[in-house]
Amino acid sequence: MVACVIFSSICAYVLSSSKRQVYGEYPSKVPTGRERSTNSELETLVPDASGDNSQKVSANIVMSVHSEPNDSASGVSDVHSTIEASSSSVYYNGVYWNNFEQVRSYMNQLATGDSSVQWLEHLYAWNGEKPFRKALIVSCGNGFVERDLYSKGIILSAVGIDINEELLDTARAEASKHNLPIRYYQIDSNKQNVFPEDEYDLVLNHAALHHVAYIDFHTRALSNLLRRTPGSVLVNYDFVGPHRNQYDADTWETIHQVNEESDECFTKPNLGYPHLPTMLYTDPSEAIHSELLISTLNRYFEPLWLRYLNGALAYELLTHNENLQRPCSSGANITQHINRIIELDAQYSESHRGRELFMYSILKPRARWPSESDLDSWTKSENDRERKALQDGGLYYPMTLAHVRSHGNS
Repeated sequence: MVACVIFSSICAYVLSSSKRQVYGEYPSKVPTGRERSTNSELETLVPDASGDNSQKVSANIVMSVHSEPNDSASGVSDVHSTIEASSSSVYYNGVYWNNFEQVRSYMNQLATGDSSVQWLEHLYAWNGEKPFRKALIVSCGNGFVERDLYSKGIILSAVGIDINEELLDTARAEASKHNLPIRYYQIDSNKQNVFPEDEYDLVLNHAALHHVAYIDFHTRALSNLLRRTPGSVLVNYDFVGPHRNQYDADTWETIHQVNEESDECFTKPNLGYPHLPTMLYTDPSEAIHSELLISTLNRYFEPLWLRYLNGALAYELLTHNENLQRPCSSGANITQHINRIIELDAQYSESHRGRELFMYSILKPRARWPSESDLDSWTKSENDRERKALQDGGLYYPMTLAHVRSHGNS
């Protein structure tokens, strides 16, 4: 399970070419932001000719999803599926919204209260300007986050875990090259709830948990791990937007309107509703349960610091926008354009609480552990959900009407 660098909420999907199209009427709402607590609020799929609303996206989608027997006594689930990207090449590519300095300042202001202070600098100050002794980095990818934390004196040592051996090899090579006290292990977060080593005072989720299918299983394990070390915390800097970026009607129409009203030099030419079959093919783990992340964390953790980082409009308009990478022939000012998008994003987020795409939080394990009946219920619900999705070709919900109008039933 690898985290998409700098919040690549859709690491590699093919966008529709239907620029500036409004997709007619929409059914009810999609659960968004802090509203995302159940699976039942999604928009209804337009039935196919047979009247079957559970239609699979495509019969020939090749997914990197498989089940295999494992030894549950060793902390490895024998019923969970492995869900991963088709290739590590889907990560660390492209230009995202926070490649722009104005966006980084915007996110800093929201996360820390100071546009010049990054979240990791805030974390260090929050901890009394003392380094964390030992950090566990979940879904560490190529290791850039822990290397940065170590170079800034925020951690003294780290362990990185990920399912992708190719990325782990890169991380190990960099750690060895610079003689860093960082060790790496291959772990499948969907199957394994026993972690290598122990005595962590920091667990970091940097754009990682939104890739985890068995989100309750994994979050529960992280809480159990931290409960063994008094004073330890879980830090999240992650995507908490809608499942697989299936935006609600109002947000998607607003994104289109802002794009249409922008200077032609800076409009996003490939703006299109995120395409589920392509996401399932390239990375079925991408934003797989981002809609459940907040509610699941709340079961096992309580916040010491919690800030939402907006992005409902700006992320989609500024990420992978090729027109922002070349000079404007009309002489329009790109800085003014980006500032305008940020201002509209802030206004929209203020009036549409719950639709924020990103979150920064520092959490501690809850003192009171959930009841056995709750734990059993959550486990059963999760296993049933994942089993059904596997049978349905990786789909969890009916397709939104916006998706059907954009791409049809495939």
